[in-house]
Parts: sequence; C-alpha cells; structure tokens
Amino acid sequence: MKAIASQSPIDLLVEDYQEHLLHVAGLQPSTGQKWTFFVRLFLKAQFKPQARKLPLRQLEARALLNFVLQQGQHYPPGQLQSLASALRSFCRYLCARGHHPRDLSAALPPISGSHREDLPRYLSPAQLKQLLESLDRRTSLGKRDYAVTLCLARLGLRAGEVAGLSLEDVDWRNGRLRLATPKGRRERQLPLPQEVGQALAAYLRSAPPVGLSRGLFRTHGGQRPLRSPWLSQRVGAALARAGLGAAGKRAHLLRRSFATQLVQQGASLKAVADLLGHASLSTTQVYAKVNLPMLRTVAQPWPQEVQP
Repeated sequence: MKAIASQSPIDLLVEDYQEHLLHVAGLQPSTGQKWTFFVRLFLKAQFKPQARKLPLRQLEARALLNFVLQQGQHYPPGQLQSLASALRSFCRYLCARGHHPRDLSAALPPISGSHREDLPRYLSPAQLKQLLESLDRRTSLGKRDYAVTLCLARLGLRAGEVAGLSLEDVDWRNGRLRLATPKGRRERQLPLPQEVGQALAAYLRSAPPVGLSRGLFRTHGGQRPLRSPWLSQRVGAALARAGLGAAGKRAHLLRRSFATQLVQQGASLKAVADLLGHASLSTTQVYAKVNLPMLRTVAQPWPQEVQP
C-alpha cells in the first residue's frame, strides 16, 4: 500500500492502461510498452505531474490533435502512426472505464506512411534564430556566412543561386535582387528584405571587393567566388556547431525552412512556387504536408453534444 500511495495519478492510470492492453486488448508486451510511453508523454503534456487528481473528463479532441501535430516536429511518420494508434486506443479505454463520457478516438485521422521520403525536413523559427545567433559577426568571415545564411533562409535561394550572385545583381536603390537562374529559365526579381540588405552591406564593408572579380560572395582572404558545394558545406558546419544536426551539404535545408514557414503562415502554393522559382506547381505541392494550421482546421470543429 505504501508503494501505491507514492505513485502519481499519471503513473497509476498508465499502469492500469498497460494492464488493459496486455490482458484485455491482447497486445504484445513490446507494443504495450511503446503505447504506454506515448500515453504517458501525452498525459504529462496535459496535466501537472504533481496534480492529485486528473480531470480526464475535461479532455477535448483539440488537445489530442494539437499534441500529435506538435510531435510531428520530432518524430518521423512511422513513429507518428504509433503515437496516434496509442492515443486512439487510450481514448477508447477512457470511455470504456467511465473516465470520459465520449470516445474521442475519431479526433485523430489516419496518418499516411506512404511517400514519407517526400516530407520536407525544416528548421523551426526558433532553430533558425539559434543558427543565426551562433554566427560570429565580429569578423569578416562571420559577416559573410551570416549574409549567406540570410540569403538562403529569408529568400529561399538555392546554394548555386547564392554562389552565383554578382555585385550588379543587388539593386540597392529599389531594394531588389536579380537572379539569373542556373537552370536556364527567365531571370527572377526578388524583394530584398532590410535584414538581408543590411547583412550584405556589413559584409561588403568588412571585405570590399578588389581586382576584376564581380562575385558578391568570395573566399576568405582571396577574391575567388564561392562554389556552391563549398558554400553548402559551410552551412552544414554552422548547423553542427549550433547543435542542429550533422555537418554536410545542408544549404537546401534553409530553402525548405523558408518555404515551410511561408505555407504555415498562409501563403498560397502558387506564391511560394513563384518565390522559389519552381517551374511546376507539383514541385511545391509537398509543402502542403507541413501546413499545420490548415490541418488543424480540416480536423475541426469537433461535434459537440446537443443539450436538450
């Protein structure tokens, strides 16, 4: 009795749910262990660990859906499928045991595991801020890498487009950037955000171009223009130093982060395609899969009980 009294309400509930999975639902112990892990994670996110009583009857469909969407930033689709299955099972358990008046399992739509390689990986705004703050802008090298990173993250440029920029491509007076696309299509004109313009100006003041080279970004201590593979390696090294993943050629991650943020803020896929320079809208279609605000509206509103 003393050991039971020391357990929290969450521990007791999860323990009972695990017994239900093994002896009522007939699940394998390994599956039961995985599902109880996810359920415990969900309960700790919804209730205070020191709470003496869990207001389970107040759980809403919105809380279940929001939790799965939040975990989508940390787990691949396969793991999300297990998480959603665990929460659906837990909802049915709560209803069967009388802990909740309704079965909320239908609040979680099926999560497709097909084409999971098409799901774009991206940095959250907080992670991008962490990356930018990790760059040492006290040196000309740091100023250059900061300006390069902003071109990728705020304009969604390809590594080759950044490496190919020349001094003539920057229209300071009108605040625009000209892009002669490396794939042979028509040139693009992009607005130059103040943040990016200031970073470019700071870099050029610290390392003014000399000689005949007209490249905007040049090697440190020389006048050779940057090559796109090396530029992408620099981005990967900065991400690794900031604790945001392994090193490697990772410039495209910032382009995907730019597109993802636009879609999540409500920009149309056509507008995103134009900014990215996609020739086909089908190339941009993948970003609809990370539009979390849109997914929330699709799954709601949850039907409420009609009061007599």
